[in-house]
Amino acid sequence: MKRSGTVSGFSLTEVVIALSITTIAVTAATSGWIYIARGEKLLSVQSELDMDVRRTMETLKRDLKLSSLDKMYFYPAGPGPYTAISFPMAADTNNDGLVEMALGETNVLWQSTVIYHVWRGSPNELRKTVFSPRDNSLTPAQCQQQLESVVTNGSGSATFGSANASSRAIFKNLFTWSIWGKSATFDGYAPTLGRDTSVSFGSILLGPGTHQVKFNVIGKNASSSGYKVGLDTITASACGVSREGEAQLPVTAQSGATAASEYMNLGAWSGNYQLNFLPSSVGAYFTIGIDNDRWEETNFRGQGALCTRTVVGFDPNLSDYIVQLEGPGYPWGTTYDILAGGLWMLPYAWTAANQTGTTEPNGLNYNTFSNTAIRVLLRGRSLAVNNGAIRYSGQFPVVFFQAASNGALRIKAAYIAEAADHTNFTQNAATEGVTLLFSPSNSGSSPTISAGGNAMAFPASKFIIDAEKSYLITYLLESDNANPLVWTETYAGAPGSYVIPSSLNPTESDAKAADWSSKGAATISSLPGIAAVYTYYPTNGLFTSQIFDTKIETPVYSTISWTSVKPTGSSIKIKVRTGVNSDLNDAPAWSNVTSFLTSPADITCGNTRYIQFQAILEPDSTYFKTPELRDVTIKWAGATKVVDVGAIMTKGPNYGICEVTVDGNPLAKGLQIDLEIYEEIVGWGATGKTLTSAMSTEIEPRNTGK
Repeated sequence: MKRSGTVSGFSLTEVVIALSITTIAVTAATSGWIYIARGEKLLSVQSELDMDVRRTMETLKRDLKLSSLDKMYFYPAGPGPYTAISFPMAADTNNDGLVEMALGETNVLWQSTVIYHVWRGSPNELRKTVFSPRDNSLTPAQCQQQLESVVTNGSGSATFGSANASSRAIFKNLFTWSIWGKSATFDGYAPTLGRDTSVSFGSILLGPGTHQVKFNVIGKNASSSGYKVGLDTITASACGVSREGEAQLPVTAQSGATAASEYMNLGAWSGNYQLNFLPSSVGAYFTIGIDNDRWEETNFRGQGALCTRTVVGFDPNLSDYIVQLEGPGYPWGTTYDILAGGLWMLPYAWTAANQTGTTEPNGLNYNTFSNTAIRVLLRGRSLAVNNGAIRYSGQFPVVFFQAASNGALRIKAAYIAEAADHTNFTQNAATEGVTLLFSPSNSGSSPTISAGGNAMAFPASKFIIDAEKSYLITYLLESDNANPLVWTETYAGAPGSYVIPSSLNPTESDAKAADWSSKGAATISSLPGIAAVYTYYPTNGLFTSQIFDTKIETPVYSTISWTSVKPTGSSIKIKVRTGVNSDLNDAPAWSNVTSFLTSPADITCGNTRYIQFQAILEPDSTYFKTPELRDVTIKWAGATKVVDVGAIMTKGPNYGICEVTVDGNPLAKGLQIDLEIYEEIVGWGATGKTLTSAMSTEIEPRNTGK
């Protein structure tokens, strides 16, 4: 049987074409999948790198914030950038971000030493070496040696505290790692004149010796009319003491202007002066030399300082704070016209007006005090009422008697004595009175003082007034011409004077007697006849300084020097003592300390942490001129450590922007850390592919380092 019709199928050509198309499609799909897979891998690796960088930076910030900038050490030496850093970490046992303090102390408990460092290899590594517990007895030099050993060896196996060291790689494939100090600049512009009392320029590692602190003018605020720089005080040494800006003159270098001392009459500036630098353009600078270390005592007002028959005050004639003896020169430039008629213009040690609180004396009825004995209590500082006390100590007192305007005054006899009690009102003297002799007769009897007139009287033998004590001046009046000028006591509870009335017929023996409790004296609420007391300078006076902390357990003191003004015949001697205890209760008594007579002098007082000086001032042979101590400087070799450089700066409408460097190096004001890492992706072409991740951060350690 025969069949008819056709049979369908693919030709060889068609099959080949179909296979080619299929191959191309499969190849394209595979390539797309590979591309996607590779992209996902790149994204995954990049994300992991970014996470590593962020995680590392967060760890660094966490660690550094539990540290202190002044206890950090860097590698290599110089201004940076640095590749390694060593710092202490405070204890944080509760993981609350708050530091722990040493038991019973206010100091930070430094628990461990952490060193971040680079280990050069194939590939490079960022490593973290930890010394725990930290050896807090290491000196700054030893801490620096420890850091350098870790960098050299890659671990803490060959340095101080090696038994407590552990190291690990934070990550490998380190590309770059650098640490920088933030620049130290200050913008002095302000719409009104004032001070910025908390300027922190940054920190720097300083060794012993003199260092050059440079203030470079780099610009000005758009609102400022000038480029002025005003330095009130500066802190730039291991002991952390502030020094007067103007006391650093003369500068060691300057350009564009002349640094000078400027009086600041607003009263807020330390020492009433500042270092003034007034350039007209950018690029001007001045440089001051700061010793590491020394104590500059220029204002004599440190906490705990003690004046004994001396005073501290601002002398406008010298434009400086000085120490001088109590006496006629204090307060400086001040005169007192307190006697009727204004015949004397003197700085009195004591006045009736000041003690009673009245400046309007008057006369009573004519001869009210006939045949009486009057005893006036001059209240000392220990018995002060409303500050109306003896102002200062001295010797050779001069007593000014004053007659009323309505009658004359004639005194039979007068005496001066120390009071029997210095903390309570009393009419009794410690001893029998010393006779007062009246000028010009120098006899026991006074001439008649005419109405409204006055007279001076002097002790017949040497007599010393101590401002802490009280004194009694007693005088006996005639039956006629008994008209003293009278000051009325205005302070409640304070006695005016004591009077033995004429009815008891007081005698000279009664007047000079020490004990008046049995004399029948009455208390009156006024002070008759004695207007003022003037004294010459005391035989000597002492100024004992505050106790100063050098911040070094065994400082090597070198010299003491001072500047002064000494009239012929006057003298200043200075003693120095040191001790281990902060209150110097282990130091020798001042009586056992030898005085330095000339300046400068080498110090041989023991090399212990705390130091104090005492100045002994003596007047000239007339006791009318006093020496004046202007400043004292004590030097020692400062510790090698990172120190904070700070200042009190002046701000105002014409002040500019300055940058501060020390010895030509920038200061670290916090830290800037730059970090970049990489990873090689293999199987990506003939050379592979390199991915990188970078991050920068700024960190300011928050602990004080105390």
